[in-house]
Amino acid sequence: MSSLGENLQLENVLYVPNLKCNLVSISKLCEQFNCAVTYFDDFCVIQDHTLRILIGAGEQREGLYYLKQVPTQQVNAVKATCLWHMRLGHPSSEVLSYLPSSLGVVGESQKNKGNPCEIYLRAKQTRNSFPTSHNNAAEIFDLLHCDIWGPYRTPSTCGAHYFLSIVDDTSRATWVYLMQSRTEASKLLKNFVMMVKTQFKRIVKVVRSDNGSEFTSGRMQNFYHEHGRLRESSCVDTPQQNGRVERKHRHILNVARALRFQANFPLGF
Repeated sequence: MSSLGENLQLENVLYVPNLKCNLVSISKLCEQFNCAVTYFDDFCVIQDHTLRILIGAGEQREGLYYLKQVPTQQVNAVKATCLWHMRLGHPSSEVLSYLPSSLGVVGESQKNKGNPCEIYLRAKQTRNSFPTSHNNAAEIFDLLHCDIWGPYRTPSTCGAHYFLSIVDDTSRATWVYLMQSRTEASKLLKNFVMMVKTQFKRIVKVVRSDNGSEFTSGRMQNFYHEHGRLRESSCVDTPQQNGRVERKHRHILNVARALRFQANFPLGF
């Protein structure tokens, strides 16, 4: 067993007497210099793990990567650029190009070439805009958009802190109901559906809202099922899917502010 173990160990040893270059251990290099090594098909780069500063680069020749030392001046310039990039809140390369050359900042073409700043991408990212929906209901009251606005810190003259908006998808006709509590929305919606049936001889087919408990409670689910109505809900934290009534809220508040400013009324109105 001992001779077999010795033979296995000897098989892992390579003896190259004519080797005229030094071999670098990547694991030891990353451990001692706290760096990261990235390999590509024809070259590799060595960067500081935290600041992503270029430390060295290698060129691939005949299956081996030959390390090239980066000039100290270039390393200092990249380091200064990264330092100002962090101090100024991770701006774009175009903003950094306005800094004077005396600060040692390299040009836009040389800074982080092919290596965008991760913090910059995380801090400046935005959600893609939602496409405009062109799906409209065929007849009036086939689809209702419902939403609750509030609470507002100053109550109205009737003590209301909220209001419920109901928008017809076809005609864009809007009904607004003031409420002292959100729990009133369920009863108001039921009364509105009955009013539509009595006064307009129409049947509400679909009710679209967010996932508020006022529209998703057990009693409201029974109300939808008993009368054969469908309920559509928007995804969590996605008000754009209920955008027609959200946009109507903005219009209502703009008009209300304009009327109040013109009449010099206090906030209670």
